Amino acid sequence: MAALLRNPRLLSSQTLIRLFSSSKTLETPLTPTYRSLKSQLRSEFDPENLVRIFQQSSHTPRFQRDRSVFDICVSKLSRSQRFDLIEQILEHQKKDLIGLKTEGFWIRIMMLYSQSRMLDQAVRVFDQMEEELGCKRTEKSLSALLSVCLENRRFDLVHEFFESAPKKTGVDPGIVHYNLVVRAFCKENKVEKARALIEKLESENNVKPDITSYNIMLGAYARNGDDAKFDEIMEQINDKELKQNVNTYNHRIARLCKNKECSRAKKLVEVMASKGIEPNRATYNILIEGYCRAADFGSAKKVMEKMKKGDSVSPNPDTYFTFVRYYVQEKEFDSALEMCKESFEKKWIPPFDTMKELVNGLVSVSEEDKAKEIVEEMKKRLKGSAADSWAKIEGDLPLSQ
Repeated sequence: MAALLRNPRLLSSQTLIRLFSSSKTLETPLTPTYRSLKSQLRSEFDPENLVRIFQQSSHTPRFQRDRSVFDICVSKLSRSQRFDLIEQILEHQKKDLIGLKTEGFWIRIMMLYSQSRMLDQAVRVFDQMEEELGCKRTEKSLSALLSVCLENRRFDLVHEFFESAPKKTGVDPGIVHYNLVVRAFCKENKVEKARALIEKLESENNVKPDITSYNIMLGAYARNGDDAKFDEIMEQINDKELKQNVNTYNHRIARLCKNKECSRAKKLVEVMASKGIEPNRATYNILIEGYCRAADFGSAKKVMEKMKKGDSVSPNPDTYFTFVRYYVQEKEFDSALEMCKESFEKKWIPPFDTMKELVNGLVSVSEEDKAKEIVEEMKKRLKGSAADSWAKIEGDLPLSQ
């Protein structure tokens, strides 16, 4: 290059312009774009590097507003069991622009701690919000506090904070908070205590139960197989002329499917649609599982095709995993394999126990080549700790070398 510059006649003017432009570009490092930073976070699997990239970028308002960035990092670190690094990146958020961060931001930090099963840290954020972080707590942050306790199955803390937090924060509990307490009772299988709380609210003037309160009770009685009390709650809903929503119908549809009354369940889906209540993905998945449980795969696939053609909902991983699980259970291994392939194309990996049963099933019907195909596909698609977990399962599979 030095020789060429000493003899500029050897170069055209356009070539010289391009040469100097490229040289300048090489000397000036480019500031990475937000998109490239996000891409780095998605592709990085080393926990230490992940934290370094996160902290270098986290001071920007755009970064702080993007929930997916936080979810990506915390999920990866949680899978790596690096809870120390989760605390490091989330505590780091307290240092920059504290006064500009909203209640919603700190609630999100609480939820991120919660999803990593770091309940103590989530509660600590709630305690610090007002005095240390300069953010007034409202009914939203009280809901978040009760929710993270519920999510971590600390039902004792749900009840404790419900009693103490309102006095501490000056926030009067509303129906959202009472519903979280009702849900905690039901999770503890203290369903009658939950019902007693609803009845107490009905007799008072301040806070009234809503359709969500009764939906929680429907779900609890359905899980316990208590059809009589399920019907009692439905009678109360009708007597009070509460407007049923999609969750109410989903509980009713699930109950029918559990009792192998899929035809009635399908008609109920049509009824709710006729009333202007749009079925959601859960509605269709419940119906699909009902058909699959009855080994009526033809009807189940029709529901799935309807989902694929619809504008509002589409199949999700649970849809495919349900088919694979029940196909294997019914020893329809080829059908399970086809559904697996379709799931793989969407980058959705069925649960390992189901895949193990599928491989064993294929081997049992002398389809070892297909079984090996599944194993190779799993190895190709899994990374990190998931790949290690699958490798342990693979070692016990009855496959020849």
